Amino acid sequence: MFVSNLSVEQWIDNFNQDELIEKPTWNQIETAIRELNGKNKTLVTLGADDETYMSIGGGAGKYVVTATFDNFDFYILVNLLKPDDQIEKLVVGAQEGNYSAKMCVDLLPCLLAARTFVESGKLDTLLSWEEDKSLVTA
Repeated sequence: MFVSNLSVEQWIDNFNQDELIEKPTWNQIETAIRELNGKNKTLVTLGADDETYMSIGGGAGKYVVTATFDNFDFYILVNLLKPDDQIEKLVVGAQEGNYSAKMCVDLLPCLLAARTFVESGKLDTLLSWEEDKSLVTA
């Protein structure tokens, strides 16, 4: 398995009770993703090393999936059938934010992206990915 750890945020009041699981199984990872609820559980991170990881945020049917292999270039999973100019509110990492609707994906593509990353360390080519320009610096 490519991923070496799983980080799960759980917010109780204003405190993060972060759980780090070393050498997680796919069942642990899938359970953590399915438990995201958009309230107190809003972020799961699948780490390979300090620079290579996938983050899955949100929950309750809407997820934002990002990945990086160098902690500089970030890729985001997108649904090209959704409009680019429509905004959806989503809580990620206990912070409510406005996200382009096409960045908010359903559970199935989220799980497929995670499974491929966990097993191979790659972005699933059956899914649509875009470079996240909002994180690019000049």
